[in-house]
Amino acid sequence: MLYLSHNNDSEASMPVIDKLKSTIMAATVLITGVTGFIGSRVALEVLQAGYRARLSIRHPEQAEKLRRIFSSHLSKIEFTVVSDITVTGCFDEALQDVQYVIHVASPLPDRNSDLLIPAMQGTTSILQSASKYSTIRKVVVTSSISSFIPLAGQPHGTVITEDTGIPYDAKQGISPLLDPMVQYRASKVASYQAIIDFVQEHKPSFDVTTFHPSWVYGRNPAQEPHDNLSGSCGALVLTLLSPERPINGQFLGVHVDDVAAAHVKALGECTRGFQSFLLSAPRRSWEEVNAFVRHEYPSVAWRLIPEDWMNYAVDSSKAEKELGLKFKSMEDQVRDTVDQQLEFGKLPVQSVL
Repeated sequence: MLYLSHNNDSEASMPVIDKLKSTIMAATVLITGVTGFIGSRVALEVLQAGYRARLSIRHPEQAEKLRRIFSSHLSKIEFTVVSDITVTGCFDEALQDVQYVIHVASPLPDRNSDLLIPAMQGTTSILQSASKYSTIRKVVVTSSISSFIPLAGQPHGTVITEDTGIPYDAKQGISPLLDPMVQYRASKVASYQAIIDFVQEHKPSFDVTTFHPSWVYGRNPAQEPHDNLSGSCGALVLTLLSPERPINGQFLGVHVDDVAAAHVKALGECTRGFQSFLLSAPRRSWEEVNAFVRHEYPSVAWRLIPEDWMNYAVDSSKAEKELGLKFKSMEDQVRDTVDQQLEFGKLPVQSVL
């Protein structure tokens, strides 16, 4: 296990009132998945709120990029190397002197690979390690809306809520030859069930909160100009540039800023016991998205086919009421995603007469 701490001279000269705030908010948060889109944005939100962050990475060399991303908060970050999050006890040392845990890390879909065991073991291993420390107050797990969607797909005309139950027995397994996205959804259903089972069986002293965002869009703090597009933002850009029906059957998204804000709010007293929250702005049509990008970015060679082939809604009212969230619009989600890719030269620009 490797810990690396760095000081920032600029923070040493903070005004007294800022130092007082820093002292009050000096609790340490262990965060996994920080090299990814959501994890990096969540970590930034945690640091901006005044917490210290212990960033879990798989390889020591990943720390260099993260120091660049969080250059304004170097005195409040440290690193711990956990090479395999599925190993029992792998987080035991990383959780020393930690008060909060935010677990974002999750295996990504890849054909011919088994996602179920890594997803379930990665979640249960961090819960098991947290149970060994009386200092842990809360564990927050980033899941997905897929936890509430049947593997065969969500029926048309229905509404997904936190009470939507998807019965799943992990012993039945799932073929690694299936479509990667089906594997991904199965892994989310299984890992969420593993959390429920853990809480019911072990009754931990800490609170557990799970978040289930829909497709997440916005600026990616972890993306650099030379990086290839991937994930939900990559899927959105591909949809906007492709003359085929959209990858997602309707525009159902949430801004990464809202996802990050929800995680930090959950560290407070607004969530107690075991709570789950769906995170999604109201659904919009691809026709609305098409009209927006063509009006806002006339120089980009958009080829979107504005066809909606899904029709279900997500009820995020619980997050709005209990966390005080006000979800950013489709326009904000698309604008922040597209602007970053334009800055990085990732979009085909055509001359406009």
